[in-house]
Amino acid sequence: MSNDVTTSDGGAPMPPPTSRRRALWVATGVAGLTGVVGLAALGGLAARDNKSDDPQRVAENRAAAPQNAADGGKAADKHGEDTDAEAQNREDQYGRDGKDRDNRDDRNDRDDEHGRVREVPCDEEKLIEAVDLANRDHGGTLKLAEHCTYELSFSDKKSGAGLPVIRQEITIKGNDATIKRDSEDAFRIFRVVDGGDLTLKDLTVKDGNAAEFKYGGAPMAAAPGGAPAIPTPPKGEKGDADGGAILVERGGSAHLKKVTLTRNNAEGNGGAIANFGRVDVEESKVEDNHAQKNGGGIFNVGVLTVKESRIANNTAGKNGGGIANGEDKGKGKDWETSSYPGSEGRDKAGSVEIFKTSIEDNRAGENGGGVFSSGGFVKIVLSEIKGNSACDSGGGIYARDTNLDLEKVLVAKNHADKDGGGIVNTGGEEKKREALSSDSRNKDREDEATATISDSKIVDNSAGRFGGGIFNGETGLYKVEDGYQEWPEGEGDNATLTLRDTEIKGNTALNGGGIFNNKGTVTLTKTHVTKNTATDSSKNHRVAGGILNHKGKVRLDDKSTVSNNDPTNCAGTVKDCFN
Repeated sequence: MSNDVTTSDGGAPMPPPTSRRRALWVATGVAGLTGVVGLAALGGLAARDNKSDDPQRVAENRAAAPQNAADGGKAADKHGEDTDAEAQNREDQYGRDGKDRDNRDDRNDRDDEHGRVREVPCDEEKLIEAVDLANRDHGGTLKLAEHCTYELSFSDKKSGAGLPVIRQEITIKGNDATIKRDSEDAFRIFRVVDGGDLTLKDLTVKDGNAAEFKYGGAPMAAAPGGAPAIPTPPKGEKGDADGGAILVERGGSAHLKKVTLTRNNAEGNGGAIANFGRVDVEESKVEDNHAQKNGGGIFNVGVLTVKESRIANNTAGKNGGGIANGEDKGKGKDWETSSYPGSEGRDKAGSVEIFKTSIEDNRAGENGGGVFSSGGFVKIVLSEIKGNSACDSGGGIYARDTNLDLEKVLVAKNHADKDGGGIVNTGGEEKKREALSSDSRNKDREDEATATISDSKIVDNSAGRFGGGIFNGETGLYKVEDGYQEWPEGEGDNATLTLRDTEIKGNTALNGGGIFNNKGTVTLTKTHVTKNTATDSSKNHRVAGGILNHKGKVRLDDKSTVSNNDPTNCAGTVKDCFN
């Protein structure tokens, strides 16, 4: 509802000044004013603006009072109880005993539009006002002007977002509109907090920039020699740098359908989206975003579902050019935690399901050009992982201590400067030593690195070092010693890889063109490893174009083949493999 009022002579409506609307957003968005308190705040703003005794201004304020009262959220009678009409309205919206609110995750059963429906003119101030009113009305649906571009030029300094924080169930129907940041100031577009539920449809969100913003008065430090005091630079709040377009906090959720997220940036994790709650992405595009840390397109430690979408041309300074599920552990360091408040002590990775999606041409400064995971669960079905690159390992996919499941997936033309051009499945470096330590956390992590790949194709990938198609097992191996004697089998306890009905073809690496297994276990069932190449010409032995097994275990069933690889099919101890 608009706050426009009519002049005393019946003329055209007069919108409230921009400064007044911004003050109204801050007052209601930060303090959550409703009811009598909200009306008191509105009255205070009106009194502040009414600095003259001009009769027309007095008439305008009198005319505006009933309108503001109607927009002020819940009204209470003199006993502090809801009126019968308001109680009925809330009952109609939420259902008796709040059953509809409890079941709002069942999105297939609820209407496309819910709560109060507002048409939003092509005006960013009106959009801000509409989101604020929807929050105060316990949710609602906003219909944006068709093909409009809403340019946000300022943000709420408490939330670091260009729009009011999403606290209720709010649907924004874009009608092919765009919401973008148009300011030298850095801020994201949306922030969804605990209890908030945001649905975006048919919308483009672009140019968001999550940074560690500074606000508030800085403490003054005494300067030497009686000079004027020097302000101490304030520090940004934790979590400010995550989610360039959308930050979903723990307990919040977001649902995107036919949405494009592009040209967003995060100084932390999640160039487009940082998810600590629940996010569903369907029939959408996440393209040309950047994160200085992890997840150039999407960063997740919650529950993430991606369906029939395209994740492309995103970049990450660290891990997961397209998608990062959790953060990495550096050698000799404890697990990194996100800067988001409340993340300490929680799982460092979440759950990811990807269905009928293309993840292509993404880049990572470290590991996982397409997808990176440092724990949790990742399932990919009927999808393509292609053309991604990593400056370290895992050009297509890098999975550490992760339950990885691929079914009917094409992993093609990815590149890693080090290991695993297509896929890395690893328990990390020196996992056995860690598991035998007294640290119970490390004991619990034993045997967590498990990958199952079925009915898939791993083709035309390349690695600068080991495992052109797949690298399985302990990372950190820098060279393979030359020699004539084969290595004995090891325990194979670093990582477990199972391949079923899968083709590994045309991959290239220095050694282990198809598969390189280092202290892990690989089982092949109805799988074919063919026409892969190892380029290490310095060795006469212990070099394999097909499979190289280094102190691990490799098993082939009688329907699997390793053939036509260059220069040899297998090296190390690979039973039932013939050169």
